[in-house]
Amino acid sequence: MRKPAIFKILIFIVATAILLASCTSKPVNSKPNRTAVENERKPIKERMIKIEDEYPRFEYSISMPIIEKTEGRSRDVVFYRDGGAIHGRLTVPKGQGPFKTIIIVNGLYAPLGRYSDKAAHYAEHGYAVIEFLCQNGTPPESGDDPEWLGNFIVDQILDLYAVIDSCSYFAEVDTSNLYLYGHSMGGMVASYAGTFRQDDIKGLILVDPSFYAPDIMWFENDIELITTDIYPLFKTCKIPVVIFTGTEGSFGEDPEFFKPALAAFPNVEFIVIEGATHTMDGVEGEHLVDLSVELIASWG
Repeated sequence: MRKPAIFKILIFIVATAILLASCTSKPVNSKPNRTAVENERKPIKERMIKIEDEYPRFEYSISMPIIEKTEGRSRDVVFYRDGGAIHGRLTVPKGQGPFKTIIIVNGLYAPLGRYSDKAAHYAEHGYAVIEFLCQNGTPPESGDDPEWLGNFIVDQILDLYAVIDSCSYFAEVDTSNLYLYGHSMGGMVASYAGTFRQDDIKGLILVDPSFYAPDIMWFENDIELITTDIYPLFKTCKIPVVIFTGTEGSFGEDPEFFKPALAAFPNVEFIVIEGATHTMDGVEGEHLVDLSVELIASWG
């Protein structure tokens, strides 16, 4: 493998300190004026984020997110990275925030809303939840997998970074208590991002993560933007991790599949849910949420 390219991370953040009052329990038309927010797109301040030297440094910009629609305790939100729209949804529990927050990273080409049942169940436990669709998250008409999976995953990592960085705009989100929930390929993306940004992420909930992906992570022009040697990388991840799998059509059916990851992560738990499939739907999905909430409480 070629040594990963090192990039300088410059995160451009809008200087305004206005929080999205419309993302609180106030009516959606409360201040700040929505038109003013929608017109604010240019990042006008840059901030340096400390990242350990062994991790890659990326350059990108974010702009203030906007709220498009409010329905019940959910708000449709648009985040921005490098001028591109990242459509998402913020679901908040009853009560007064800020709340511990779960950021859900979708499986490959899973649509926005695919995990809304889990978001609602987390909210019942008192968590705010952010769902989002990466800019490259819509499947092509051909239905083919990404040709350059390495570049595809890096783009998803950067969109996740933009969502993480934008959490400070929402009064309901406790930015000191952010957790990543990554399913399938999203579990791979969350593993990279959580390891790279341990100062910002408190723990990882990995649901049948696609740890086979690095074996097919080709990069355009043969420029390796991130390491594909994931297990030495995982050894540097000091935050708590839980890996969930099932017994029906899951990666966990192969008893060897998760052994390298379990040996690599310093602080990891492994939970097999009887009868659960790769998608972790239904009762098994609710059980997963309940178990992960118990684990987060134990993480402190």
